[in-house]
Amino acid sequence: MIVGAFLAEAASAVDNKLNVSGGVLYRFAVGSDRSAEFLLVTLTQAETDDPDPRVQVEIRPPTDDEPLLLEYELPEATTTAEVGFAIFAIEVKLPVDGRWVIVVSGGAGAISLPLIVRGDARS
Repeated sequence: MIVGAFLAEAASAVDNKLNVSGGVLYRFAVGSDRSAEFLLVTLTQAETDDPDPRVQVEIRPPTDDEPLLLEYELPEATTTAEVGFAIFAIEVKLPVDGRWVIVVSGGAGAISLPLIVRGDARS
């Protein structure tokens, strides 16, 4: 199940340990094409019953528009380990400025992440 999550500029597995560089994101500047690329890092804990490897990501805009829906699958080693992590690349278009909310759920866990999106003034 998902027990934690955050957005990062860069993250990787080094010697079976999570290595994050560039910081945790809570703001993102999009260019004129409004595309965004960042990493979703999930922290996991094994479930005793039938583990579901799916991770649902709902990206809610600051408007009444429909959310963006994404689905990923946890690696098998992550679903069976007592504690673990997984890293997923997110590539989306965020068409409006404001406070977006990214809801990450898997198993019995759900995490809500705010992301402030602004257009890049240089674009």
